[in-house]
Amino acid sequence: MENTLTEIEKIQTGIEGFDKLTYGGLPRGRAYLVSGEPGTGKTIFTLQYLLEGLKNGEKATYISIDEKPTHIIADAHALGWDLTPYLEKGQLQIIDITEYFGSTQDKAGNKLNITNIVTNIKNFIHNHGSQRVAIDPIAPLIFSDSEVSSVIQYIRSLIFTVESIKDCTTLLTSYIPVGSDKVSCFGIEEFAASGIIVLKLITQNNKRIRSIGVRKMRSTRIDLSEYSYEILPNRGLTLRQPL
Repeated sequence: MENTLTEIEKIQTGIEGFDKLTYGGLPRGRAYLVSGEPGTGKTIFTLQYLLEGLKNGEKATYISIDEKPTHIIADAHALGWDLTPYLEKGQLQIIDITEYFGSTQDKAGNKLNITNIVTNIKNFIHNHGSQRVAIDPIAPLIFSDSEVSSVIQYIRSLIFTVESIKDCTTLLTSYIPVGSDKVSCFGIEEFAASGIIVLKLITQNNKRIRSIGVRKMRSTRIDLSEYSYEILPNRGLTLRQPL
């Protein structure tokens, strides 16, 4: 009898020591949440992931909601990563969509059009032919409690849309308030995403250290252990021993 199971194709993240947690990398074509408090390295994680693809000749898109492209380039350079050659070759594009979320209304006073925002994001990715995408963060921190339904609609629509783009694997970051036990900012991301990677700052032996763990990952086995990690020049996030 023939084996009808299809082997899941995985891609390497470029995060030193991380792929062993997912037994070989991230299943291709899905959207994954990278969540954590400020200072845990969420942006570095996504840049490192994109760089791995760029080094292998893939195209990549970085979509920024909270920072200007010049800041992203400068931050990468401070770690020893020069993005300029990839930008000049057209292999990497950095898209600034901060103006879409400058307020909860557009300049005409109309409510933000979630459908148009998601469609534009899809077009940026599709027209560039990107295989790797980072959206940092998944949503801005400007929505009031009365707009939670719009946030949920936006996040659901965005994740569904990026996962519909053929051969495109996406990382989306989400902010966790300091000291919170939450996994994501708005509480919907972890249900819609195909996987959750949680970065933390914890206290161990009276020292503050960074830890990383995989909370969920569809279509693959995972190691549920948490590992300590460092952020090193030229190497970025580097996993150490289990905690």
